Order: sequence, then C-alpha cells, then structure tokens
Amino acid sequence: MIEEKIKLKIKENKKISFSEYMEIVLFDKDYGFYESGRVLGEDGHFITSPLVSKYFSHCIAKNFIKVFEDEKLNNIVEIGAGNAELSKNLILYLKDKQCLPKKYYFLDRSLHLIDKQKEIINKLNLGESIDFIWVDKYEDLPNEAFIITNELFDCIPTDLIRYKKGCYQKAYIDESISLIWEDFNFHSDKSHLLLSLPKNLPDNYIFEFSKEQNDTINQINQIINKGFFLIFDYGYSANELYINDRNNGTITCIKNHLSDFNPLTDIGEKDISSFVNFSYLKNIFDTNNWATRAFMSQANYLLSFGILNDVDVNNIDELKSIKKLIMPNQMGEIFKVLIIEKNISNISNYKFIKNDIIKL
Repeated sequence: MIEEKIKLKIKENKKISFSEYMEIVLFDKDYGFYESGRVLGEDGHFITSPLVSKYFSHCIAKNFIKVFEDEKLNNIVEIGAGNAELSKNLILYLKDKQCLPKKYYFLDRSLHLIDKQKEIINKLNLGESIDFIWVDKYEDLPNEAFIITNELFDCIPTDLIRYKKGCYQKAYIDESISLIWEDFNFHSDKSHLLLSLPKNLPDNYIFEFSKEQNDTINQINQIINKGFFLIFDYGYSANELYINDRNNGTITCIKNHLSDFNPLTDIGEKDISSFVNFSYLKNIFDTNNWATRAFMSQANYLLSFGILNDVDVNNIDELKSIKKLIMPNQMGEIFKVLIIEKNISNISNYKFIKNDIIKL
C-alpha cells in the first residue's frame, strides 16, 4: 500500500528526494510507520527513555519546578509526545509536589499517537486542575512555555548529500525504489553554513541535511517570546559527527528492536531516523536570538537532577532501568540534552555535574 503511494508520487517527476520519501514512509496518514499502532514499547519497535523509567520524567519535572519558581513559566509544551509516558509521569510528579502547570500542550503528527495520548491523560482524572490541549499547528502554541522534545529531531525528514570530487550530489529515489545521485548546488542555500561542516571532506562522504529541522525551529521561534527548551535526542556535535569513519551518513532503521541501515526495504514497517547534529540545531537557534544554557550527555543531565537519589536501591528492576538511562554503553552518552532559552533572565545557576558541558 505504502509502496504504491510512493511510486505514484515518483511517477509525477520520475523521482523524489530522500526527504520526501522519508516523509511518506513515516507520516502518511493512512499507511505511515507512525500510524501502524505498535511503534513504542517492548511490544513495539523501539523503546524511548520515558518508557525505561518514570525517573526520567521526574528529572524533567524538577527542572520545570526550578524554571517555574524563577521565571513563572506556567505552560508546558511537548512536541512529539509519543504514547504520553513522559507527560503522564511528569504530571503525576508535579501534582504530588503541588506545582502543576496551568496548561499542558501536545503537538503531534500521528493521529494514532494522539488518540493514545488522550486515552492515557484522561485516565489521570485531574479534573479542572490543569488544561490539556492538543494542537496541530505551531501557531496555536502559547507565547511563553517550558518546551520538551524527546527523540523529535532524529525523525524529522532529511536529505542525503554526497561530497564527490569537489562537488555535491543529492540523493533521490527512482521508480525502481533505488537510490540515485544527482548534482546539487549545495551552496545555493545559505543554511548549509549552519551545519558546521569541516573544510576538507573526504571523497564520497555522505551526510544528512534537513531543511525541515530548520523550518521547525523557525516556526517555534515565531510563536515563542519567552521559553525554556529541553531537546533530548541521540546525536553528536559537528566535531564528533563528521569523522572519516562515519562516511556513509547516519541513517538508521529499527524494526522489532533490531537495527539496519537500508531505508529502502520493509517500507513502512520500520522506523527511519538520523543522528542529530546538535551544532546545527544550536546554530539555528542562535540566528533566532535564543541562548544555549548547556549541552551535555543525558547521563549528566539526569545525575544533575538527582536521579540516583530517587531510586529505591532495594528494587533491582528500578536499578536496571536507571543503569540503562545513564551508563555510557547504553543510553547515557549517545543521548544528549540541548538546553536552549529565550528571554530568560532570573534562573539561578544550575549545579550541573562538573566538566560535563560539551562544546558545540
């Protein structure tokens, strides 16, 4: 079904860009991966940090309390909320601490996941103590907010670019659902400068370039006048990302908890994502007058907010979950946190773990 849609789209121009292909495969309203009904969890295709342990959400809740106390930001916005595990545990923690936000906004593209979110949130039975609001456009978000994304930017459609013999080529999908490369005037779009690419790329080097990530941040910026933004995702700074050993790009597919690197097979049955270039995100925010408060590993963020102080040391399952979140060989180092703020002035200094701020 999804292949027929793709071939119909290709028929119009004999080809589509990789970003167009990724858009259809992941987000088609009828057959896209995120409408499949079994994306997240042990019974799904992959697990995210909020599903590993409620203490992940509790750390974010502590961060919100700090921002609320100092800046009186009373709206929470979650973009790409998945199955609402993060929001559920965050809200329950804030309820216990008597620090609920006035409004909690959800913005998501998947109709299936939106239905799941509403089902989970309605079971909390919070009555009128907090307004839960689902929107489908950035312009419907509040002007002031504490904003959260977890694994949002990795699945935003991206183009594939190849550096070859001093020139650039762009990847397309042809009628046989194969990858083809065509010459591309990469420098015609000044936003490429925000990637922080090294000056001397090796020949045949492939990397990702997502204009949609740029567009997403610009849309957020147009609405938010005052904001504190937490971006959790897997990825690297540009210096770590663009190394010779990573010369085939970072496109990764996951199906039934197993990964592969061919996005042109099992179409619509597996996730497609790319590792986030956090330098690119930071540079886009910089051009929109946001300030970077910190960029660090997920482990150091969680440790800074006392995740080890909360866990029951006698509960083996809880300890295993925390280990998964913070250990370097699991989710602790490959997952990062970019903390961005706009028109925030009163927050006292955070006491992050020493020497954990990674240069971008």
